[in-house]
Amino acid sequence: MKHEAHGQAAVYNFNLRSDPALPKAGTPVAITLSVAEQKIGDPITEFESVHDKLMHLIIVNNDLSYFAHLHPHLRDGIFSITHAFPESGEYKIWADAKPKGGAQTLAAFRLAVGGQPNRKAELVPDTNFSKKSQDGKYQVRLKLPEKISAGKSVSISFELTEANGKPLTDMEPLMGAGGHCVIISGDAREFLHVHPLEEVDHDWRGGPEVAFQATFPRAGLYRIWGQFQHKGEVLTESFTVMVSQGG
Repeated sequence: MKHEAHGQAAVYNFNLRSDPALPKAGTPVAITLSVAEQKIGDPITEFESVHDKLMHLIIVNNDLSYFAHLHPHLRDGIFSITHAFPESGEYKIWADAKPKGGAQTLAAFRLAVGGQPNRKAELVPDTNFSKKSQDGKYQVRLKLPEKISAGKSVSISFELTEANGKPLTDMEPLMGAGGHCVIISGDAREFLHVHPLEEVDHDWRGGPEVAFQATFPRAGLYRIWGQFQHKGEVLTESFTVMVSQGG
């Protein structure tokens, strides 16, 4: 029996299935998604690109310590991908797609993954907004206002350098842009797919800074993921910030 979930937004129904129905940590899982008209139930088979892809699948675990950004393949109206969840627990999955001639739609799902229980990590705001990449090749610095207020637009920028401090000036487009940014609230209820302030061509080579504009919907903790490409490799780094009540 396959796990099934439904998400409704705009005028579409999103349907997600996993096989096996009860995924186990560390074991590959086949994930399929279909989209249908909400009123008449007709399946949708044609989609338009969003950020250079037909569908974006964002996956996080319940403490936001795990993040994956995937792009399922479309065939005969069905999106499919195989993914191995690293740990047991509950995961939140967002599917972002735009049916041809329709509205860009975001649907959310929850998926339980079995296995040895893991201790949930506490989410706390970062005090240092400069981090070395996991492979040690780069330094990533997040620039943002000292105080962020809910409901107010703020500028967020990432500055990338090599480990020795040399600015990266030959960054490559990622998903049709100079970079990509996803922001998720600590309780995983709020999801922001943030656009860069400037569009770039496919032959763009730039940096070291990529800027975004975002509005945090309510107060609380948020984790911000920035993704960038250099020499064919995707670099992902995250920071946790506190957002104050607007006013």
